[in-house]
Amino acid sequence: MRVLFIGQYLLLLALYLVMGTAKQPQQVVGDYNDVLMHFAGYAVAGVSVSIAFARQAIWLKFFQLFCFSTLVEIVQYTLPWRSFELKDIAANSLGILVGLACWQVVLWIRTKARVSTENNREGS
Repeated sequence: MRVLFIGQYLLLLALYLVMGTAKQPQQVVGDYNDVLMHFAGYAVAGVSVSIAFARQAIWLKFFQLFCFSTLVEIVQYTLPWRSFELKDIAANSLGILVGLACWQVVLWIRTKARVSTENNREGS
């Protein structure tokens, strides 16, 4: 099962790379708010990396995605039809943090539910 999660995560990164280097991305995804798309995309990536690499330290998950998103921006700088934007890196970083935080909340809720269920069994 872990292989599927890792595969999904790598596919997501490949999609981000293709979209990040496309000549006319508006034709592929439409003309939406660019910063919002960066934020949402990397929030999803934050959850995805958390599932794919569950045992990896949270700071390492952030660093991995931050480096990837920065690398995509650097590649965009070299392409005449794209541009390097610090605001995109900022939106990506915030999205990563939100995605990682959301997954931590999910884990916390699952742990609380498990403890509650175990306590109920012992009390019966």
